Amino acid sequence: MEKAILRDNLFRKYLEYQTGVVASDLVTTLAFIPKVWKKLQKICADNIEYFGSHSTLEQCKIIQINQNDYLVLKFGLLDYVIIDLKRGQNVAKQLADNDSNYFLRKHFKELKINLDIAELGNVSTFNNPQALIDFYFQNQRVLNLSTSLEYRISIGEAWSYFFIDFVNSAAQLGFQTSDQFLYEQLLLNYDLTPFRMQDAQAKIGREKMNEMFSKIKSIKIPTEVIPPDLYEQYSLQKKLIKK
Repeated sequence: MEKAILRDNLFRKYLEYQTGVVASDLVTTLAFIPKVWKKLQKICADNIEYFGSHSTLEQCKIIQINQNDYLVLKFGLLDYVIIDLKRGQNVAKQLADNDSNYFLRKHFKELKINLDIAELGNVSTFNNPQALIDFYFQNQRVLNLSTSLEYRISIGEAWSYFFIDFVNSAAQLGFQTSDQFLYEQLLLNYDLTPFRMQDAQAKIGREKMNEMFSKIKSIKIPTEVIPPDLYEQYSLQKKLIKK
């Protein structure tokens, strides 16, 4: 099958699904989530060396290591801030115990094994740890929600994914095969408008990309692929709006 035909058939499958939550309605209703994370990004930019406008966040949560509670912020690739909540201080690499890597893998799904924090990634200093602690507890409910959703469809060995990143206010629609015969991504802002830079333009063509962009907002996402906590928040917000 020709590449363009395969890609078109994959995209058409999104539009054939007639039940679920309209993508544009979902991101609009849950817009309060990326707003909280954007505030946290600003706090991080003010307190973490080399954290800038293009830096990304992944998770912020409390984990327990040897009966001690730590607030762990994960950002970038294997970058962490780890704050001892009892002392309100940064945890230095040299203080990491041998079991810490297990908890990082468990709670942050890291792939590396048999490594301590110092080897697992970079542990950065947060200049004002109390600011992070205060922000976390003020926004704990939102920060503990699922951070993304992914909707996948497939035709034979080819698949497409629709990914929404609530933490970094972005989305992506991709087409792929295991041998990379098909390997393209459409980059989107959180509101599902096209991102300014598009790597796939040479492969897909401007006209076809614009056609896809015009229809992405109307994709209906099956409720079963939406993380339950996000769907619960969506349903709650819709009830509040009706009132």
